[in-house]
Amino acid sequence: MTREIAPPAIESYLELASELFDAAFEPALWPPALGRLAAELGCERALLLRADGVRRVVLATSDLDPGAVRRLAGRRADPEAERLLVLPARHREYALGGDPTLRLLVDRSELLPAIEERLRRIGPLVVKAWRLTDTLAASRRHQAWSGQVLERLSTGVLVLDAAGRVLQANGAARRLLGSQSELAIERGQLRAAAIGLQRSLAELLARAARFEGRGVATESLLLPREAPWGPLEMLIVASPRFTDGDPAAVAVALLFDPRREEENPAVVLARRHHLSFEESQVLALLLRGRDIAEIAAALDVPHDAIAACLRNLYEQVGTTRQVELVKLLLARANGVD
Repeated sequence: MTREIAPPAIESYLELASELFDAAFEPALWPPALGRLAAELGCERALLLRADGVRRVVLATSDLDPGAVRRLAGRRADPEAERLLVLPARHREYALGGDPTLRLLVDRSELLPAIEERLRRIGPLVVKAWRLTDTLAASRRHQAWSGQVLERLSTGVLVLDAAGRVLQANGAARRLLGSQSELAIERGQLRAAAIGLQRSLAELLARAARFEGRGVATESLLLPREAPWGPLEMLIVASPRFTDGDPAAVAVALLFDPRREEENPAVVLARRHHLSFEESQVLALLLRGRDIAEIAAALDVPHDAIAACLRNLYEQVGTTRQVELVKLLLARANGVD
């Protein structure tokens, strides 16, 4: 039997509005705000969803890890980072008003008419709060790619557009490029000394510019240097999903001496997240665009072991996607989450 709930006092609405307002500016506060909303509706659990046809994506829940909400906010155009949802039994989905793509899922199959009216009144406020959260989070990620942030990295970073123009290059990239003769920045563009290499770079960037949402292309180059220096590695990851860092960006090139741990992007990420040796090996291959089968073959371990390692990596790092790992490397250079 559905229990009757007394209409809330105006103070209760104001307190909930205050919690939603706080959550709008700090994504980690969405779980307690949704917990408060669930209690107002006589429920134990509430999930904020984005609807895309029959697909449902979890944005925030009353019991989701706050760090996960931070990672999901501001990634409207990044389906790789989304948590897809299979709707559970004895739950019901409600439109919130003001945005047909945002829905609330509660752990009750039926709400009393008075409670539905309560949700109808508060729903638009939830929508506005999430929109503000999303916009601010996306803006913070864009700002995280500022030159000041990239300068903190020992890894060389080049952000490129579809024509090969260098949108951003940190000091490490310029220093490392100066130690070899295969690639250089000339008149604001990345140029190769060899015609074949220049053609390959142009084709990679042009292909990335034509990608839709999930497309990713990867190129790994070894750039020889004179003795006693060893070769440099350049890892180029091209994807339209870099536009949230710079609207014109189609690729990020990471340049490093693989013998120097402070420059190696996989080692940098592994140290930040205190990964084991095995997890670090898997992370290095993920950065190079390898899938589970390729990682298992490269490390000569069973697929199940790699799958388990990926689950652990997701819990510790927040993603196992190549583009997201590159973004994480750049955005957290200055402690940005």
